[in-house]
Amino acid sequence: MPEITVRRLSQTFGTAKVLDQVDFTVPDGRFVTLLGPSGCGKTTTLMSIAGFHTPDAGTIAHGDRVLFDAAGRNLPAEQRDLGVVFQSYALWPHLTVAENVAFPLRIRKAGRIEMKHRVADILELVELVPRADAYPHELSGGQQQRVALARALAHGPRALLLDEPFSNLDARLRDRAREWLGELQRDLGITTVFVTHDQTEALAMSDRVLVMNRGRIVRAGTPEDVYQRPGSRFVAEFLGRCTFLTGTARKLDGSAWLLEAPHLPGGLPFHALTPPPPGPVTLALRPESLLLDTPAAPGAPTWQAAITRATFLGDHYLYTLRVGPHELQALSPRRLPEATVQVTVAPESATVVTDDPDHFPIEDPAPSTPLDTFDNVL
Repeated sequence: MPEITVRRLSQTFGTAKVLDQVDFTVPDGRFVTLLGPSGCGKTTTLMSIAGFHTPDAGTIAHGDRVLFDAAGRNLPAEQRDLGVVFQSYALWPHLTVAENVAFPLRIRKAGRIEMKHRVADILELVELVPRADAYPHELSGGQQQRVALARALAHGPRALLLDEPFSNLDARLRDRAREWLGELQRDLGITTVFVTHDQTEALAMSDRVLVMNRGRIVRAGTPEDVYQRPGSRFVAEFLGRCTFLTGTARKLDGSAWLLEAPHLPGGLPFHALTPPPPGPVTLALRPESLLLDTPAAPGAPTWQAAITRATFLGDHYLYTLRVGPHELQALSPRRLPEATVQVTVAPESATVVTDDPDHFPIEDPAPSTPLDTFDNVL
């Protein structure tokens, strides 16, 4: 399956810049997620790749085929050889499951025998053979989602595009659906672009996450890297709970630094390969990096904190803590009395963030294919 390459994609509606020089590559066979809040441009990007939306400028290529460029090449959606799953599923209500799955084969004028065998194979792949003769209104939400996916895969596309396919499912079904889809994508080895605003889905399913904000990719990397080193306050907050501590950075040695702030005895050690920006420095700490009433590692900062709120979340508790003027959040599997506790910061868990919501990605998401390569294609 060839890679998908997006270069300098731009789109303006009136005075609003919906896409602003969007650049990324989806490597062959990988699962890449566009993650961001509503209105950030992720669905517009996906629909531009699919051919259902025409951007103002840029280049979209699939392998060595140019799907769109500013020179006027704009391949129709039905000729792009992509499978698309929409948020609403868009199933034909008057067609059975089998007929819905067969629809893309029918418009491509596949033979009757070929169509019958292909539909049977795809329904077996998505575990819906027993519901082949059912109509969409007779199916559960999870089953409708699988029919939409089966229809997208029926004609053997070379890549798969999914626009928030789990948004209509309840929490339990979403968990099952993302595990099932992840296994299916790995088994098929199909290049996949997934759009979601749910950080749990993005982190759980992706080989690579591209965080978007105001039409730009503001962070790109593996799920672990994006979560642990968000780069900006916006990304840190969007990817989950976070504590932010601001102070003055003092260099120790090598890449080791110390954040000094009032009411934080001993400061907070952190590592930075490049010097932090001048002026006040902000560090981000995830709740799981704060340990409560736990023996501290040698040299780990330890503070006395007051528990101001405890929230039961099933298999753990979320605690809100107060250290002087600083509010912290920490996780613990134990129920603790609302009193003073000892807080220890796990080593190397603090990371520098900027307050710029459009902070450029720490990992450069630009594709490996030079732009001028596409000028000689087709």
